[in-house]
Amino acid sequence: MTIPTVPSLVVPEACSRWLESRGLIYQLLVDFYGRKPSLSLVAQWSRNREMSVAAEMTEGGRELKRYLCSQEPSMLPAICEKEKLEYKRLMNERAVSSFVAREAAQLGREEEFCNVLSDVYASAGIVFKKCSGEADDHIAIELEFMAVLHERMLYNSFSIRSAMELLEIQERFLEEHLLKWTPLFCARMNAATDSPLYLGLSHMLEEFLPQDLHMLRAWKASLESSAAAMA
Repeated sequence: MTIPTVPSLVVPEACSRWLESRGLIYQLLVDFYGRKPSLSLVAQWSRNREMSVAAEMTEGGRELKRYLCSQEPSMLPAICEKEKLEYKRLMNERAVSSFVAREAAQLGREEEFCNVLSDVYASAGIVFKKCSGEADDHIAIELEFMAVLHERMLYNSFSIRSAMELLEIQERFLEEHLLKWTPLFCARMNAATDSPLYLGLSHMLEEFLPQDLHMLRAWKASLESSAAAMA
């Protein structure tokens, strides 16, 4: 189907709240899965008003919001130290497959999958600055890929055509990568920790990604309908 270029991108009202919140959720997941929880990071997210709205999208988000927002400021340093230790433990916990969460490990084709992911990132024009030598299939890198594409789609798209292209990349990435291995990752995480922080993050991740794919498909249908009406 040919999708005509139009002067501006019109966001259907039904998708507005989802679009406003999804980038924030991806960034929160990147922050906490990609590094140890610092005092500044915990304080930042516990005070973020937009996060309070975004958290309502999932029960896991509400769990995380209750945990972060219920802490007395004087308790945050001790909480951060405790959660840093839990992050380090989970990083080395084989039962969880660690936070690196190699999506191809159980297939014995890790290097092949990393090459595939590297090509996916490059084809989208995205290069990551990896501070700790993270692999291309590190959970934080894959989530950050989605966050970057979301920003491009939302702020750098000036037509239905360009929005659709970025939307389809995200749809395929969820179907072919993130949603293939995160259910097992979350199940292992849930079984391996009693940390309110990492349980909230795990529950949020397992609920949000299928939701996000559903909303991407709904918006895609809306854009296709708009394009057909303009043809």
